[in-house]
Amino acid sequence: MEQPTERITLELRQLENEHHDSCSYCGYQFKEADTAHLGYLDNGSPAYVCEKCFEQLSELAARRYFMKKPYEVPDESVLLWRYLDFTKFVNLLSSKALYFPRADQFEDTFEGAKGLKGNKEKWDSFYLDFFREAVRNPPPGHNCELTDDEIDKEAQRLLQSMEAGGQHSRTRTFVSCWHENEHESEAMWRLYSSFLPNALTIRSTYGRLYRSLGKNPSIKIGRVQYLDLNKQYAGVNDAFWRKRKSFEHEREVRAVLMDHKETGLGKLVSCDLKELIEEVIVSPMAPPWFENLVADVSEKYGLEAKVSGSRLNDEPFF
Repeated sequence: MEQPTERITLELRQLENEHHDSCSYCGYQFKEADTAHLGYLDNGSPAYVCEKCFEQLSELAARRYFMKKPYEVPDESVLLWRYLDFTKFVNLLSSKALYFPRADQFEDTFEGAKGLKGNKEKWDSFYLDFFREAVRNPPPGHNCELTDDEIDKEAQRLLQSMEAGGQHSRTRTFVSCWHENEHESEAMWRLYSSFLPNALTIRSTYGRLYRSLGKNPSIKIGRVQYLDLNKQYAGVNDAFWRKRKSFEHEREVRAVLMDHKETGLGKLVSCDLKELIEEVIVSPMAPPWFENLVADVSEKYGLEAKVSGSRLNDEPFF
């Protein structure tokens, strides 16, 4: 079997991210445990192909065992909203960067949680059995010479290591949260700006957010899934894409970045604001002059997006 060259360019990583579920050559939809091949065609362009199209590659860079992403990717045109106060908006304009708070800094103490503590015994039992079987049945070419007691101790060690890794991930995972909705949300004004007169919301789309972050394949963007943790657990690799059912009203789409070197409470990520921001809408509680202020500040920083008043203030007739 041909040995991969491990030459992974940014363009190849972007292609793998964008075509994760299907072959970029024939469109075949990958199934769990299929092999995906990354490499380059005769003309040098990157390719992410299935077994059938493997022969189209002139250079094999890497192989992947296909696993579905732990999140759903929205369509490009899906509308996203970010509700914030005026000072955070000015900081966004001046820094030309999105702020990604560290996961353990959110008010929701369940960020990154796998389940409820009261149900942990079932979780531990499942993974102890899983680790015991893994230790007893090593890969071909290796033999297990451990006693049952030694296997149990190794399974316990692996379980403790997995738990420590989960805690550590909370301090190395950075998240930017967005609200998915076709319309401005009265509930989001209340929740994330307390109906402050100096609040505003940024309207964008999934495609704009992805492009504004440079199509960075290290930043994963997708929908949060809401679980009933009384009955379910988040998978080992799913935890930052799962939240409790109580938060379902948020309809959250989040951008997630892992950084094992960053030690701060948050991380600024460079962003093309002209690409990101489609429109700026000021709070329905804002005084008339606030809309002009937001427009003036936006112009000062070179932002050309339209600034509008809230549609919640439209007048009815009876």
